[in-house]
Amino acid sequence: MKEDSIIKEDSIFVGAGAFDDYGGWSLDTQFILNMGSEYLLAHGLGVPVKDAVTKAAIPCSGKYRLWVFTKDWAAYWKQNMAPGIFKVIAGGKESDVVFGTRGPEWGWQDGGIIEMEAGETRIVLRDLTGFEGRCAGVFLTRNTGCTPPGDIANMRRGGNKVLPVKYDLLVAGGGIAGMCAAVSAARNDLKTALVHDRDVFGGNNSSEVRVWLGGETNFEPFPKLGNIVREFDQKNRAHYGPENTAEIYEDEKKLLILKNEPNIDLFPGYCVTGAETSGNAAGQNRIKNVTVYNVKTGCYEVIQADLFADCTGDGTLGFFAGAHYEVTTNGHMGMTNTWHIEETGTEQKFPQCPWAIDLSKADFPGRKKTESVYGQTGAEALGGWYWEGGMEHPPIEMAEYARDTNFRAMYGAVDCLKNTDGDYKNYYLKFAAYIGGKRESRRLFGDIILSKSDVFSRTAFPDGIVPSTWNFDVHYPDRKFYAAFHEGDGFLTIDYHEDFPAPFFIPYRCLYSRNIENLFMAGRDVSVTHDALGSVRVMRTGGMMGEVVGMAARICGEHGALPRDVYERYLHELLDTFRGSRV
Repeated sequence: MKEDSIIKEDSIFVGAGAFDDYGGWSLDTQFILNMGSEYLLAHGLGVPVKDAVTKAAIPCSGKYRLWVFTKDWAAYWKQNMAPGIFKVIAGGKESDVVFGTRGPEWGWQDGGIIEMEAGETRIVLRDLTGFEGRCAGVFLTRNTGCTPPGDIANMRRGGNKVLPVKYDLLVAGGGIAGMCAAVSAARNDLKTALVHDRDVFGGNNSSEVRVWLGGETNFEPFPKLGNIVREFDQKNRAHYGPENTAEIYEDEKKLLILKNEPNIDLFPGYCVTGAETSGNAAGQNRIKNVTVYNVKTGCYEVIQADLFADCTGDGTLGFFAGAHYEVTTNGHMGMTNTWHIEETGTEQKFPQCPWAIDLSKADFPGRKKTESVYGQTGAEALGGWYWEGGMEHPPIEMAEYARDTNFRAMYGAVDCLKNTDGDYKNYYLKFAAYIGGKRESRRLFGDIILSKSDVFSRTAFPDGIVPSTWNFDVHYPDRKFYAAFHEGDGFLTIDYHEDFPAPFFIPYRCLYSRNIENLFMAGRDVSVTHDALGSVRVMRTGGMMGEVVGMAARICGEHGALPRDVYERYLHELLDTFRGSRV
């Protein structure tokens, strides 16, 4: 029984992250700040997954009412179809209720009365379909007339434990940018905390998401900038289909590099949920500490630091600290969940999916001879980056909606290909990323907001340092497939490119907040416009931003300075460091 199986008088709450054995369910942490919790996802691609099991202590024998925090994820679009359903078994007794049917919003579904015996008992989640059923928590109470709090976050263990270590730098976000920032700082003798909301580091460039690294590194006059990025780079690369395997992303190599740095303390499975700041009369604030939620224990902890770096992609830490920011809520780039099918040599059946997007009367890449944006046909055209949803909705608040749009498009495509067209008879759905690969959300404001016109006019910033080499690459719904979007949401995109003479050097002033004095940022949440993001968002470029942030943090520590001071007083030191051999 894990630590957050919370017993309060005659009630028991078990959060999803606290289950002893997730079985075949996946722990989904990407929407904690939207719906209040991590949750277990039955991501079986149409095949029921293995039971999730945990133990709980029943305080006394008697009748208990069972509640489960869940939703019917497809009910936004199709009512009363409930593709992701499951049962709960408590104390050896199966509830009569089928869960995952309560409607499109997260909430508590009543599981009825179960007779329970005192002592340790097993709680089991039994998936019935393999079609993305979800459970954020189980609540058993002897107060059979009560309803649990609507916000599942209120069920968590209370009290904020302040960790005894004060760090020189806290990095929020364990993607390429965050990992490079942490390593850069640690190798410059800064005690560094790296906080990441998943157990697997690497962000989009991990086996969970499977996006290859873009951009180039190590340019004059800063030939050493990019060395840390190159350490994390993978030996092999495959963009599409069955060749894009988990092993390519070398998760263990990334983790080993981080673990081998004695100045880094890793916080995997920790979600940033708040920040405490102090201000001055000039309107400048500083972060004092950050509150993080441990998805495994259900506890909150407080981490103190002198400097902070937001490498979350979503600008989460900056948002909680009150940093100035911008977000494009409609017409932004979307989220991709890569997927592919694979041939087996024998016929493979696939269930019909009436709750998915009906593609039986529409063209889409991979159907018959329909080409992708790059001219691919057949299986190779399925599930690539251009299967991308969420462009028409706020990218943070509606992130789960965007991911589920991608699920419905994928399942609708496979249903159409196999059950309507009778094609791909020997293929099965081998892989689909349940973690969404985001491209755009919040952009935190620095002392410079880099624009596309700055790049095309070749503005020579005195603090230009991070080379940007990826062309302007923005995505919008592909008009060729509008017939497939008949239910209202685009999920197939086309990329629009504009080249510029590369490299262009992104100024250091894009890498720290203009109103939070001790906040850096690196990655796709840096200070640029929507159009400029089309170039700077790729991961090798973000990784070099992280390297610069880590070095700037060292300069701050040595001089008792703040990020802006590095530009105003110590810029030569920052630039000279990357020209030399110190990195």
